[in-house]
Amino acid sequence: MTAPAAPLRETLAGVVGSLATLALMVSQALVAHAPLGAGGAASGLAATAVTCGLAAVAYALFSRAALPAAGPSMTTALILAGFFAGQMAARPDAAWALAAGGLALMLSGLLQVAGALFGLAPLVRQVPRPVLAGFINGVALLMAISQVPLLLGLPAGTPLARWLSPAWQPGALALGLGTMALILLLDRRRPGLPWALLALVLGSAAYAAAQALWPGAALGAVVGPVPAAWPQPLALAPLFAPDGWARLLAQGDAVVGTAVVLALIGSLESALNRQALDPLLQQRHDPRHELLSIGAANVLCGVLAGLPAVAQLARAGAIHRAGGRGALAAAAGGLALLLVFVAAAPLVAPLPLPVLAAIVIVIAWGMLDRWTLRLLNPWKRGSHASGLRGGLAVMALVCAVTLWRGFTVGVAAGVLLSMAVFIAMMNRSLLRTRADAAERPSRRVYPAALEERLQPLRRSAVLWELEGALFFGNADRLQSLADTLQPDARVLVIDLRRVSSIDESGAAAMAALGQALDRRGVPVLLAGLAPASAPAQALAVIADELPLWPDADRALEAAERRLLGAQADALLAPTAPADSLLLQGLPPAWQALVMARLQPLSLAMGQRLFSRGQAADALYLLSAGSVSIVDDDGRRLVSVSPGMMFGEAGLLQGGTRSAHAEADQPALVHRLSLHDLQALQQQHPELLAALYRNLAVFVSSRLRTVTGAWWASQA
Repeated sequence: MTAPAAPLRETLAGVVGSLATLALMVSQALVAHAPLGAGGAASGLAATAVTCGLAAVAYALFSRAALPAAGPSMTTALILAGFFAGQMAARPDAAWALAAGGLALMLSGLLQVAGALFGLAPLVRQVPRPVLAGFINGVALLMAISQVPLLLGLPAGTPLARWLSPAWQPGALALGLGTMALILLLDRRRPGLPWALLALVLGSAAYAAAQALWPGAALGAVVGPVPAAWPQPLALAPLFAPDGWARLLAQGDAVVGTAVVLALIGSLESALNRQALDPLLQQRHDPRHELLSIGAANVLCGVLAGLPAVAQLARAGAIHRAGGRGALAAAAGGLALLLVFVAAAPLVAPLPLPVLAAIVIVIAWGMLDRWTLRLLNPWKRGSHASGLRGGLAVMALVCAVTLWRGFTVGVAAGVLLSMAVFIAMMNRSLLRTRADAAERPSRRVYPAALEERLQPLRRSAVLWELEGALFFGNADRLQSLADTLQPDARVLVIDLRRVSSIDESGAAAMAALGQALDRRGVPVLLAGLAPASAPAQALAVIADELPLWPDADRALEAAERRLLGAQADALLAPTAPADSLLLQGLPPAWQALVMARLQPLSLAMGQRLFSRGQAADALYLLSAGSVSIVDDDGRRLVSVSPGMMFGEAGLLQGGTRSAHAEADQPALVHRLSLHDLQALQQQHPELLAALYRNLAVFVSSRLRTVTGAWWASQA
């Protein structure tokens, strides 16, 4: 018995929840089609029947989301109203305007389907937040402004200059304000109630009672006679009239522009609504499939001259509160609304326009963007951060342009201004840090003689660390930075590890920088990009003459080698164990005793000598090549040159190795084990004391030349 009851509960919940939003649907119908004149109410209700009924059922069938409720939205209804107003201003022909609007809606649905098929569904969420906020605020204000004449008892579309003319009706204003107060009271006291529907019923009852008690009282107009709201399958017929093609060409920019804005705003609203429903329904929707489904529903709406369809948050929430959880509830609710608009359309006739206007104004107030309100709070407290100013400026511009020139121009202006703000921000943040090799030497440990020679030279090796994107908006900053390079600079290292992207302009600017500095005798070394990364590929095409090092540390070592010139090769030449720092100053007899215990090991390039976690049971002398101590990620901690030792700290401290030792190039090392040191201590304690003295001198010299962060060589 419980199984049959579940579909029944779903159906009842869908019907009850959908009827709770009836006032909102009627308001959207009247707002969207008000510019079409006397027949606007009838055509608006017919369009709403298509969207709330046929399109909603189609979306419920094809969607994979939980509780897939679709229907019109006040935002897209107002966009369509703006289009109709423009068409009627050009030529008062309601049938043609309705057909052109249907074509625009059908094109918007096709754009949504194409966006889903080409994987653009996630991109609809990438519209800059200030642009979206300004647009939403502009739409909300336009909604409220469009209802003020009805609230004053004036005809829809009455100009601002006539709002307070003698024709306005105080009774209508009182009825509207009373409806607003009732809505706010109900929403505060009982937020779970369908306040819009209750306000519509109670406001209409108050209107009827006042008319009965005071016949002829000026309380504003009613919707008026409305025929059954049947869908109009021939709504697009005027497009195929003899002059239809010529008229369509003349209005093509308005049709296409409206289609693009409807597709973008409808997709954004659907995505945001579905995102808000996911936590409530404990699911994650598929943006691609949902955009595909809503696009197909809008194609159907366009063919039948309906209103734009979006994934509805209000109806889905009302159905959920009524107990509905799935597609059956959403489809049943859509069919219920279709029956109301088709069979009960005459019941809409006595609805008072001031009451409907009050409901729409309250809805418009609720539509004001919450992000904007949160952004205004720190502004009121005196914060004037550049990001705050930029966001508010973009929002205000989009809102103002939307009110002044309409939706398409408002969104376009906002996107352009956001790009300008983004370029300005990127232009400011190109150079993150500036240093020289004396402040940030490489992690190569040099023999004492070489280190003494290198120290004064490091000031002429400059390091720049860039961050952000290197693109057309800030590429010219590279040349400005080059002008600040000190005259005695001999090599420039540019660390690009924090650069997120490089376009063609950025790569060309980098190549030009390299050529300009090369003429000054200052080579440019790039570092920090993986060879397969997109920024590295961009540089490889245009700036392939600039050498690229895996990280700034390796590039700084290359810079140090350039500063040393031929001396580097001579002083980094192979060294005999007897000339190492460990045996330095020892009598030949003692040297012979130690060398007899040294175990020679040959390492190929990349071969690991020991690993982290192994027992620290020996120290090593490097006679030829290079050995580096690296962490688990392969990042170099320190590199050892010929004649030097490593692994001594781990040996002295005991325990295990804390990093890995690998050969950078073919290397020859000599191993002196802990066992051999213990044997020397027993047999020749004076010799061991001399070895420890050399170890202390070596460690002290390393402390003067490398930072403590590189002391993982104690492994």
